[in-house]
Amino acid sequence: MSNGCLGHLAITMGFGLLTDGRAHLVTYQPLARKYRPHCFAELVGQESVAKALANAIAMKREPHGVIFTGVRGVGKTTVARLYAKALNCSNRLQTAAGIEPCNTCESCLAIARGNHEDVLEIDGASNTGVADVRALQETVSYQPQRSQFKIYIIDEVHMLSQAAFNALLKTLEEPPSHVVFIFATTEMHKVPQTIVSRCQAFYLPKLSTPLIAARLRQILGREEIEAEDKAVAIIAREGHGSMRDALTLLDQAIALGGGKVTLASLSGLVVNLSSSPYLELLAALTKRDAANALAVVEKLDQSGVEFATVVEETAQLARHAFVQQGLGSNALDRAQLGLDDAELAALTAIVSAAAPFDLNRIFRTLVKCRGELEGSGLDRYIFENYLCEWCFDPGLPELSELIGRGGASSGSSFASPASLSQPSSVGSTGSTGSTASASASRLNTASLSSVAAAAAATSAATVPPPKQAQPAASLPQQLPASWRQLVDAWKQQKPLQARKLEEVHPIEYGPDRIVVAIGEESYASRTLLQRDEQHKIKEQFRELFGFVGILVVQSKTQTPVVPEALPETILTERDREAEGRRERLIDEARNAPFTRDLLSVLGGQLEDVRIPESEQPKTQ
Repeated sequence: MSNGCLGHLAITMGFGLLTDGRAHLVTYQPLARKYRPHCFAELVGQESVAKALANAIAMKREPHGVIFTGVRGVGKTTVARLYAKALNCSNRLQTAAGIEPCNTCESCLAIARGNHEDVLEIDGASNTGVADVRALQETVSYQPQRSQFKIYIIDEVHMLSQAAFNALLKTLEEPPSHVVFIFATTEMHKVPQTIVSRCQAFYLPKLSTPLIAARLRQILGREEIEAEDKAVAIIAREGHGSMRDALTLLDQAIALGGGKVTLASLSGLVVNLSSSPYLELLAALTKRDAANALAVVEKLDQSGVEFATVVEETAQLARHAFVQQGLGSNALDRAQLGLDDAELAALTAIVSAAAPFDLNRIFRTLVKCRGELEGSGLDRYIFENYLCEWCFDPGLPELSELIGRGGASSGSSFASPASLSQPSSVGSTGSTGSTASASASRLNTASLSSVAAAAAATSAATVPPPKQAQPAASLPQQLPASWRQLVDAWKQQKPLQARKLEEVHPIEYGPDRIVVAIGEESYASRTLLQRDEQHKIKEQFRELFGFVGILVVQSKTQTPVVPEALPETILTERDREAEGRRERLIDEARNAPFTRDLLSVLGGQLEDVRIPESEQPKTQ
């Protein structure tokens, strides 16, 4: 649609027809259009962008390529039109805030009506092809008819095709002095960097809830409409940072309330006028009360609220509670929270009752749940499953509790020999959907899992069981016989620090002197080169083993021994032992009677043996 048609449409849209055919003027305008800013000073929340553009015009340093980006309803198109107005205004005003369009000259009025010959607004979603851009380029060389600049405003510019962007590059890089390109987009990441680098980019942030609420009250005052503060706060919150969305909702609330804005009028527009259900759900989660959590979900489902909204609102409250738990109530902006006194008291009670870090874990659980709800028809069941999983999960035991138990090892992770009681079927359909042939030359990995389990059970006698951890009171008060025994005993008390000693090379070990070398590849052990760390470890050795000798820690390059001849680290030794156990398992699986019988039935040849990941020998 041409610019002239757009202007004509803007004029004729103000008229409607009565049933008798007579024309009558419709005076009502939506609030979002009626109160659209007409100068930079009226912009809400975008003062820095307005100041930058006004100063650029005052200094005659006008950018000829500009991109405005941000979420919907924050003023991208409005700022673009204001910049066009200020550039072409014939009677600019110099105010305390900077340059402003006069809004009374012929150019300003034409831009406001949408029929200025030199200001062309183009919808990027409808003009996406390279032919559209080339048609635009043909008009670039023409001089402005009325004003100083010929301005092209392309909304939703990210919708242009790659070919269209490429066609625009040269013109955008070296435009005629009378041409200005203004782009607006909600998805900046879709605009090629070659375009972005040729423009000045301005990010328009989301508007804060208090800022939106203040603007709504200002508009309600001008319209002489009564409004409840709580209702206005809810409308501002439901705008989610968009002034246009908030004003649209305000229009609906005024219509439903018969000219007033009340909580009752919002009941048909906003599903939950209070945060109480979300606070109740969060409280149930902190208590791990699954029954109460599911009861809240049932009530929310009956109210018709989207579960994505439930997850987001509850996650926000979990975040607020976590921050308050860590930094205190003064760390939260009460106006930004949008909670009344009763809801704030409920949030404080949740903070007091929650275990350390539970609120953070709840937040992360809900964020993960929100990702899985996208596009799913099982949103309620997915949500309920996450809630039950959180409530039923006993969590990880504390380190002190593990030490109190004696650090007992969980033992082998191999399957029980009883799994062989039901042999795997041969020739069934696999995961790829193809049927295995009787002449197949390779056995399925799943078919040999039971073979590996049997081999693991057979070889259990040859693999020494892991040493049972000793309570702290029964630790030896004398130095263990070997370096590895020392590290194993120390690991019962200091499991995290013991990793440092597992990566060192033991050069000398005795009751009077211990010498170890640190390799450059060991990031964890490099801290042992610090004197404070050495002193701390020696003190721990003294407490646990009565060691009062000399502890010498040196880098691998400082040792008199050839680096290649250094003794193995405990970590390397354990890896080698685990690999040896794995090789024995594979060898026993190859020679197992079950394997020979299976090959005899299939008439095939064994090419490979693979042990499932869950049954792989673990490093002790």
